[in-house]
Amino acid sequence: FTGGRNAFGPGGYYKSPLEPVMPVTMELRKEHRKLAIAIAVVLDRSGSMAMQAGTSGRTKMDLANIATASVMDMLSPFDHLGVIAVDSSPHTIVEINSMEKNINYRSKVLQIDSMGGGIFVYTGLLHAAKMIADAQPVTKHIILFADAADSEEPGQYIELLDNLSKAGVTVSVIGLGKPTDVDAPFLRDIASRGSGRIYFTENANDLPRLFAQDTF
Repeated sequence: FTGGRNAFGPGGYYKSPLEPVMPVTMELRKEHRKLAIAIAVVLDRSGSMAMQAGTSGRTKMDLANIATASVMDMLSPFDHLGVIAVDSSPHTIVEINSMEKNINYRSKVLQIDSMGGGIFVYTGLLHAAKMIADAQPVTKHIILFADAADSEEPGQYIELLDNLSKAGVTVSVIGLGKPTDVDAPFLRDIASRGSGRIYFTENANDLPRLFAQDTF
């Protein structure tokens, strides 16, 4: 195996079929971390997330919840995390705080339900921007999870992302669907303006790996 700066952990080898074959671990070693980070996760909980994903019996929402919990597991006690679920309005599931205080909310994250309707992307991002503004760590990041075929309400997202960029906040997007879906260009533009990454997958079972990859 060989790879560059976008391989191994950042390349998505973590929790992939490659990892068990390799003689090294892809885990994020907390003792090697120099700075604390703050992450706000914005989760689409629209009606489409209630659909089952494959034959596992789990819904798309279940897998997005598991993916968010995997982010929590990767953070150190001094990192900060907040979680927002969005349909036509934002709902704070976990207030942003250190993982030392928020680790007990893992079970609450795993119980987020799909509530119908669509996802108001601008509303969710605006809520995340306000949430993360008060976080103590200097390094701040937002992960937006949304349906690539049902992402509504662009709103003033260009202005919002410009303000986030000036504040040093990055934004990545994980789109459930294909790069050719109707709202994929919108999600791609959010990630580009947010100086983050864009991921698309049609398989909801990939979500824990992609959330982990972006956290790396």
